Amino acid sequence: MEISLQKNNLITMLLILVCPDLLFSGFEANALPYDYTASIECLETPLKPLHGGGIILNPELNMGLKGWQAFGDAKIEQRELAGNKFVAVHARNHPTDSISQKLYLQQETLYSFSAWIQVSEGNEAVAAVFKTGTGFKHGGAVVAESKCWSMLKGGFTSDATGPAELYFEVIFFVRVFEF
Repeated sequence: MEISLQKNNLITMLLILVCPDLLFSGFEANALPYDYTASIECLETPLKPLHGGGIILNPELNMGLKGWQAFGDAKIEQRELAGNKFVAVHARNHPTDSISQKLYLQQETLYSFSAWIQVSEGNEAVAAVFKTGTGFKHGGAVVAESKCWSMLKGGFTSDATGPAELYFEVIFFVRVFEF
């Protein structure tokens, strides 16, 4: 029996945003407009951030890597190609080695989330994860491809008010071969 993991691809990420869409307060609900736009196609050039970037600091990377840091053992760098600014993540040894940003969430708030993801070769399942004081919230996942940008879109409701950290995780698939 042989067990192998898929290759450790370079992951590039762009235009990350988190936006509180609905705020529930007692018996009253205040709704903000929701953007139902989602691309299921892998695009050569990613679209602009939804909701203007929401609560994410520097979603279009116009201020370099301000607000972003490496998560785990990853190395990150900002790159630009044909006017498209993105973060390249490399030197990854663990599924959670990626980029991250610290956020402050409000209890009982529904957050929508989107990001444009690309891998250096093949395809990989990538998930957005929010590490909070009460555990981990998964914000969505997408199978990212090389040579084009895939939209990861999802959301979650925060169960507590407090600090959180957004990061990305590659979902490794284990292949089992029997001879």
